Amino acid sequence: MFPLAAALLSFSLHGRMPAAGPLPYHRPPGSQQVASGWDDLTPVEKERARQNYEAYQKLPPEKRHDIDQLYEKWRNLLPSDRERFRKKHNEYRGRGLIDD
Repeated sequence: MFPLAAALLSFSLHGRMPAAGPLPYHRPPGSQQVASGWDDLTPVEKERARQNYEAYQKLPPEKRHDIDQLYEKWRNLLPSDRERFRKKHNEYRGRGLIDD
């Protein structure tokens, strides 16, 4: 479960991984909600998570280790800090500076 969680975090911080075709969002970026589990995800989000996990599995071990370390840092943040970072990230994504 840990590698999947790390892949989901990586996905949320770095944006969508390149896919065969564009996957539509089911919500506008400003109204993003954080899923508490797999069952909370829509089919589109589950597909994006699956693709991200597959991309994570293809990474070299040292890169996966880096992502795992980032995930651990994220998990250890206070909830208020997580929310602050999430808000900043959503603002950044809303500017079109990364692949929305």
